Amino acid sequence: MLEKFKKNQEQLAVVAPYANIYEQGKDIVLSVEMPGVEKGTIDVNLNGNLLVIQARKMKEEISKEYKPVYQERFPVAYERRFEINTEIDRDAIEAEYKNGILKVSLAKSEAAQPQKIAIKT
Repeated sequence: MLEKFKKNQEQLAVVAPYANIYEQGKDIVLSVEMPGVEKGTIDVNLNGNLLVIQARKMKEEISKEYKPVYQERFPVAYERRFEINTEIDRDAIEAEYKNGILKVSLAKSEAAQPQKIAIKT
């Protein structure tokens, strides 16, 4: 899942970040690991039933007085796509980024909630 390519004379790693998906009450929660990312570079979109998460970890600034001898850390472009197969209340979607983890809470719509069916006698 890792590709490297040249862009503007700079290596860029394109990475699909690790994720956990779980249910919490009436929500579906996606927890996506994106260390080193600044909040302003994160983009979360829901188009139809496709949730797309993208972010960018910028290049580490090194003082001009230092000459790099060896580098393994390069800028990273994170991208992950999830197909949501449950009806979602689009007005109740929330996202939070803290300590390198993005949490996206997708509230299930009323139509997607479990429903008790009464039995007639």
